[in-house]
Amino acid sequence: MAALGGSYNPDADPSTGSYDPIPAGDYNLEIVESDYAANAKGNGMVLKLTAQILDGEYAERKLFINLNLEHENEKAQDIAQRDFAALRRAVGVLNPQHSEELHFKAFMAKVGVEKRKDNGELTNRVKQYYFDGEGGAPANDNRSAANENRPAPQQQAATGTAGKRPWPTGRR
Repeated sequence: MAALGGSYNPDADPSTGSYDPIPAGDYNLEIVESDYAANAKGNGMVLKLTAQILDGEYAERKLFINLNLEHENEKAQDIAQRDFAALRRAVGVLNPQHSEELHFKAFMAKVGVEKRKDNGELTNRVKQYYFDGEGGAPANDNRSAANENRPAPQQQAATGTAGKRPWPTGRR
């Protein structure tokens, strides 16, 4: 049991937001959270990333990206390694030493909708990361300017802003 004493707003309106998948398409995203942990079966390690849509109708919606960077199934590991290589190129951080180096760097990705294998519900999944103007990527002229104005993860850690935006939030 945990004491809540005044840590919530008793007059807050209940959440009515939909958690249905967003439509398939190209989205401007950024990684806002990350973790590297053992998978549920204990046979590999997963890089768990939370991406957030930066603009448009679905601004601030989150997408969850799980990459099996280490796995006993070589095919699963190979797919994750290739996806991670594409993500690193998309954010412009080719050799990160810590997952926070990927945070708050805008990138474009094609998002699809698919059925989950475990329960049949629809979910979103990143199908392609756009980088170097490759693959018919839509123009993302804002990426460079947006990323130049953001502090590096080391600066965020020093200022206590690691894991959150160092600038005001809101729709762009």
